[in-house]
Amino acid sequence: MKKNQLMIAALMSGGLLLSSCEKEGSAEAVLSPNPKTKDVVTTTDDPVAASVLFNGDASNGADNLWKAINIEGTGALSTVTDETGVLTWKFLKPLGSHRTEVRGAKNFQSAEGDEIYIGFTSKLLIPSNLKTEAIFQWKSYPTDGSLQNHPLMLRTKSGKLELQHFDDNHVATVPWSINLPVSTWMSFVIRMKVSRNPAIGFVEFWYNGVKQTLSNGTQRLMCRTLDVQDCDPKWGVYGGDEAAVTHYVKKIRIGTTYADVAQ
Repeated sequence: MKKNQLMIAALMSGGLLLSSCEKEGSAEAVLSPNPKTKDVVTTTDDPVAASVLFNGDASNGADNLWKAINIEGTGALSTVTDETGVLTWKFLKPLGSHRTEVRGAKNFQSAEGDEIYIGFTSKLLIPSNLKTEAIFQWKSYPTDGSLQNHPLMLRTKSGKLELQHFDDNHVATVPWSINLPVSTWMSFVIRMKVSRNPAIGFVEFWYNGVKQTLSNGTQRLMCRTLDVQDCDPKWGVYGGDEAAVTHYVKKIRIGTTYADVAQ
Protein backbone atom coordinates (compact mmCIF):
# COMPACT_ATOMS: atom_id res chain seq x y z
CA MET A 1 0.00 0.00 0.00
CA LYS A 2 1.29 3.49 -0.84
CA LYS A 3 2.11 5.69 2.13
CA ASN A 4 1.45 9.34 2.80
CA GLN A 5 4.29 11.36 4.23
CA LEU A 6 4.10 14.96 5.38
CA MET A 7 7.20 17.04 5.92
CA ILE A 8 6.84 20.72 6.64
CA ALA A 9 10.18 22.47 7.03
CA ALA A 10 10.87 25.87 8.46
CA LEU A 11 11.72 29.05 6.59
CA MET A 12 14.84 28.48 4.51
CA SER A 13 16.90 31.22 2.88
CA GLY A 14 13.99 33.66 3.02
CA GLY A 15 11.59 31.17 1.34
CA LEU A 16 9.08 28.73 2.77
CA LEU A 17 9.85 25.07 2.06
CA LEU A 18 7.08 22.54 2.52
CA SER A 19 6.62 18.95 1.45
CA SER A 20 4.19 16.10 2.00
CA CYS A 21 2.98 12.99 0.23
CA GLU A 22 -0.50 12.35 -1.12
CA LYS A 23 -1.89 9.70 -3.44
CA GLU A 24 -5.16 10.07 -5.31
CA GLY A 25 -7.97 8.91 -3.04
CA SER A 26 -5.81 8.94 0.11
CA ALA A 27 -5.64 11.31 3.04
CA GLU A 28 -4.24 14.76 2.35
CA ALA A 29 -1.86 16.90 4.35
CA VAL A 30 -4.66 19.11 5.63
CA LEU A 31 -3.52 22.41 7.05
CA SER A 32 -6.83 23.54 8.50
CA PRO A 33 -10.57 22.88 8.54
CA ASN A 34 -12.52 23.61 5.37
CA PRO A 35 -14.87 26.44 6.37
CA LYS A 36 -17.90 27.15 4.20
CA THR A 37 -17.38 30.89 4.10
CA LYS A 38 -16.29 33.37 1.47
CA ASP A 39 -14.10 35.67 3.55
CA VAL A 40 -11.53 37.66 1.61
CA VAL A 41 -7.96 36.52 2.28
CA THR A 42 -5.69 39.53 1.82
CA THR A 43 -2.97 41.42 3.55
CA THR A 44 -4.13 44.54 5.37
CA ASP A 45 -2.57 46.89 2.82
CA ASP A 46 -3.80 45.03 -0.27
CA PRO A 47 -5.61 47.43 -2.62
CA VAL A 48 -7.77 44.74 -4.27
CA ALA A 49 -11.49 45.32 -4.61
CA ALA A 50 -13.95 44.04 -2.02
CA SER A 51 -15.32 41.58 -4.57
CA VAL A 52 -12.06 39.62 -4.48
CA LEU A 53 -12.95 36.40 -2.67
CA PHE A 54 -9.44 34.99 -2.33
CA ASN A 55 -5.95 36.47 -2.64
CA GLY A 56 -3.35 33.74 -3.03
CA ASP A 57 -0.24 35.93 -2.97
CA ALA A 58 2.78 34.13 -1.54
CA SER A 59 3.32 37.05 0.83
CA ASN A 60 0.16 35.99 2.69
CA GLY A 61 1.77 32.70 3.76
CA ALA A 62 0.89 29.05 3.17
CA ASP A 63 -0.85 28.59 6.52
CA ASN A 64 -3.29 31.36 5.66
CA LEU A 65 -4.06 30.17 2.13
CA TRP A 66 -4.00 26.44 1.50
CA LYS A 67 -6.35 23.78 2.79
CA ALA A 68 -3.74 21.11 2.03
CA ILE A 69 -0.30 20.57 0.51
CA ASN A 70 -0.04 17.42 -1.61
CA ILE A 71 3.46 16.16 -2.42
CA GLU A 72 4.34 12.66 -3.60
CA GLY A 73 8.04 11.92 -3.69
CA THR A 74 10.80 14.42 -2.99
CA GLY A 75 9.12 17.56 -4.30
CA ALA A 76 8.95 20.85 -2.44
CA LEU A 77 6.91 24.02 -2.22
CA SER A 78 8.83 27.22 -1.54
CA THR A 79 8.71 30.93 -2.27
CA VAL A 80 11.14 32.95 -4.39
CA THR A 81 11.30 36.55 -5.53
CA ASP A 82 10.92 36.80 -9.30
CA GLU A 83 12.73 39.18 -11.65
CA THR A 84 10.04 41.85 -11.09
CA GLY A 85 10.37 41.73 -7.30
CA VAL A 86 7.15 39.74 -6.70
CA LEU A 87 7.22 36.96 -4.11
CA THR A 88 6.17 33.88 -6.08
CA TRP A 89 5.20 30.29 -5.34
CA LYS A 90 7.73 27.72 -6.60
CA PHE A 91 6.46 24.17 -7.12
CA LEU A 92 9.36 21.76 -7.61
CA LYS A 93 8.54 18.25 -8.86
CA PRO A 94 11.83 16.37 -9.30
CA LEU A 95 12.54 13.47 -11.65
CA GLY A 96 10.72 10.39 -10.36
CA SER A 97 8.29 12.35 -8.19
CA HIS A 98 4.60 12.36 -9.04
CA ARG A 99 3.02 15.46 -7.54
CA THR A 100 3.73 18.84 -5.93
CA GLU A 101 0.45 20.72 -5.49
CA VAL A 102 -1.51 22.92 -3.14
CA ARG A 103 -5.23 22.63 -2.57
CA GLY A 104 -7.00 25.92 -1.97
CA ALA A 105 -8.46 28.19 -1.23
CA LYS A 106 -8.77 28.59 2.53
CA ASN A 107 -11.89 30.48 3.68
CA PHE A 108 -13.47 30.14 0.24
CA GLN A 109 -15.89 27.54 -1.07
CA SER A 110 -17.95 27.78 -4.23
CA ALA A 111 -21.53 26.51 -4.30
CA GLU A 112 -24.22 25.66 -6.83
CA GLY A 113 -25.19 28.77 -8.78
CA ASP A 114 -22.06 30.82 -8.00
CA GLU A 115 -20.35 32.72 -10.79
CA ILE A 116 -16.63 33.18 -10.18
CA TYR A 117 -13.43 34.22 -11.91
CA ILE A 118 -10.11 32.47 -11.18
CA GLY A 119 -6.95 34.25 -12.28
CA PHE A 120 -3.25 33.46 -11.97
CA THR A 121 0.10 33.95 -13.71
CA SER A 122 2.54 31.09 -14.20
CA LYS A 123 5.81 30.01 -15.80
CA LEU A 124 6.89 26.43 -16.51
CA LEU A 125 10.42 25.07 -16.65
CA ILE A 126 9.60 21.79 -18.36
CA PRO A 127 10.68 19.59 -21.28
CA SER A 128 8.49 20.78 -24.13
CA ASN A 129 7.09 17.34 -24.97
CA LEU A 130 6.49 16.15 -21.41
CA LYS A 131 2.99 14.91 -20.59
CA THR A 132 1.66 16.04 -17.23
CA GLU A 133 -1.74 15.33 -15.70
CA ALA A 134 -2.25 18.92 -14.55
CA ILE A 135 -0.66 22.23 -13.68
CA PHE A 136 -4.07 23.49 -12.49
CA GLN A 137 -7.11 21.50 -11.36
CA TRP A 138 -10.70 22.31 -10.45
CA LYS A 139 -10.87 19.19 -8.28
CA SER A 140 -13.83 17.26 -6.88
CA TYR A 141 -14.09 16.49 -3.16
CA PRO A 142 -14.59 13.94 -1.76
CA THR A 143 -12.92 11.93 -4.53
CA ASP A 144 -14.80 8.77 -3.58
CA GLY A 145 -18.13 8.77 -5.39
CA SER A 146 -17.18 11.54 -7.79
CA LEU A 147 -18.31 11.34 -11.40
CA GLN A 148 -15.99 13.90 -12.95
CA ASN A 149 -13.14 13.77 -10.40
CA HIS A 150 -11.76 17.01 -11.82
CA PRO A 151 -14.23 18.91 -14.03
CA LEU A 152 -11.53 21.23 -15.38
CA MET A 153 -7.74 20.93 -15.76
CA LEU A 154 -4.81 22.61 -17.46
CA ARG A 155 -2.10 20.16 -18.55
CA THR A 156 0.80 19.64 -20.97
CA LYS A 157 0.95 16.95 -23.66
CA SER A 158 2.97 16.43 -26.86
CA GLY A 159 4.24 20.00 -26.94
CA LYS A 160 0.81 21.49 -26.22
CA LEU A 161 -0.77 23.31 -23.31
CA GLU A 162 -4.35 22.03 -23.04
CA LEU A 163 -7.51 23.04 -21.23
CA GLN A 164 -9.51 19.88 -20.49
CA HIS A 165 -13.09 19.38 -19.37
CA PHE A 166 -14.34 16.08 -17.94
CA ASP A 167 -18.04 15.17 -18.11
CA ASP A 168 -19.98 13.07 -15.60
CA ASN A 169 -18.73 9.89 -17.30
CA HIS A 170 -15.16 11.15 -16.81
CA VAL A 171 -14.78 11.54 -20.56
CA ALA A 172 -12.33 14.33 -21.42
CA THR A 173 -12.60 16.91 -24.17
CA VAL A 174 -10.06 19.62 -25.05
CA PRO A 175 -11.87 22.93 -25.62
CA TRP A 176 -8.60 24.87 -26.05
CA SER A 177 -4.90 24.23 -26.71
CA ILE A 178 -1.79 26.07 -27.88
CA ASN A 179 1.88 25.24 -28.44
CA LEU A 180 3.41 25.02 -24.98
CA PRO A 181 5.38 28.12 -23.95
CA VAL A 182 8.43 27.16 -21.87
CA SER A 183 10.24 29.55 -19.49
CA THR A 184 7.65 32.22 -20.34
CA TRP A 185 5.18 33.99 -18.06
CA MET A 186 1.56 33.26 -18.97
CA SER A 187 -1.62 34.69 -17.49
CA PHE A 188 -4.93 32.85 -17.21
CA VAL A 189 -8.47 33.79 -16.26
CA ILE A 190 -11.25 31.24 -15.99
CA ARG A 191 -14.83 32.44 -15.69
CA MET A 192 -17.05 29.71 -14.32
CA LYS A 193 -20.74 29.29 -13.62
CA VAL A 194 -20.71 26.65 -10.91
CA SER A 195 -23.40 24.02 -11.45
CA ARG A 196 -23.98 20.28 -11.60
CA ASN A 197 -26.40 20.95 -14.45
CA PRO A 198 -24.52 21.06 -17.80
CA ALA A 199 -27.26 23.26 -19.23
CA ILE A 200 -26.51 25.91 -16.57
CA GLY A 201 -22.80 25.59 -15.85
CA PHE A 202 -20.29 27.15 -18.20
CA VAL A 203 -16.62 28.08 -18.67
CA GLU A 204 -15.03 31.06 -20.42
CA PHE A 205 -11.27 31.42 -20.74
CA TRP A 206 -8.73 34.23 -21.20
CA TYR A 207 -5.08 33.65 -22.09
CA ASN A 208 -2.60 36.54 -21.73
CA GLY A 209 -5.49 38.98 -21.48
CA VAL A 210 -7.31 37.79 -24.61
CA LYS A 211 -10.64 35.97 -24.41
CA GLN A 212 -10.27 32.71 -26.27
CA THR A 213 -12.49 31.14 -28.89
CA LEU A 214 -12.95 27.51 -27.92
CA SER A 215 -13.13 24.36 -30.01
CA ASN A 216 -16.93 24.69 -30.29
CA GLY A 217 -16.43 27.93 -32.24
CA THR A 218 -17.74 30.13 -29.42
CA GLN A 219 -16.22 31.79 -26.37
CA ARG A 220 -18.33 29.80 -23.90
CA LEU A 221 -18.42 26.08 -23.09
CA MET A 222 -21.71 24.97 -21.53
CA CYS A 223 -20.76 22.14 -19.18
CA ARG A 224 -21.04 20.58 -15.75
CA THR A 225 -18.66 22.39 -13.40
CA LEU A 226 -19.56 21.01 -9.95
CA ASP A 227 -19.18 17.44 -8.75
CA VAL A 228 -19.87 15.56 -5.51
CA GLN A 229 -19.93 17.91 -2.49
CA ASP A 230 -17.36 20.56 -3.47
CA CYS A 231 -14.75 21.53 -6.02
CA ASP A 232 -11.50 23.25 -5.05
CA PRO A 233 -8.73 24.82 -7.16
CA LYS A 234 -5.29 23.20 -7.11
CA TRP A 235 -2.03 24.66 -8.43
CA GLY A 236 1.34 23.00 -8.99
CA VAL A 237 2.56 20.00 -10.98
CA TYR A 238 0.80 16.62 -11.18
CA GLY A 239 2.29 13.81 -13.27
CA GLY A 240 5.26 13.95 -15.64
CA ASP A 241 7.25 11.61 -13.41
CA GLU A 242 9.97 11.00 -16.01
CA ALA A 243 11.36 14.55 -15.83
CA ALA A 244 11.89 17.40 -13.40
CA VAL A 245 9.38 20.27 -13.61
CA THR A 246 9.35 23.63 -11.89
CA HIS A 247 6.15 25.68 -11.93
CA TYR A 248 6.21 29.28 -10.74
CA VAL A 249 2.80 30.76 -9.87
CA LYS A 250 1.89 34.27 -8.72
CA LYS A 251 -1.02 36.73 -8.58
CA ILE A 252 -3.58 34.06 -7.70
CA ARG A 253 -7.05 35.56 -7.30
CA ILE A 254 -10.65 34.39 -7.10
CA GLY A 255 -13.25 37.11 -7.58
CA THR A 256 -16.68 38.02 -8.85
CA THR A 257 -15.53 40.10 -11.85
CA TYR A 258 -12.84 39.83 -14.51
CA ALA A 259 -11.22 43.03 -13.21
CA ASP A 260 -10.77 41.41 -9.77
CA VAL A 261 -8.44 38.73 -11.11
CA ALA A 262 -6.97 39.94 -14.41
CA GLN A 263 -3.20 40.58 -14.48
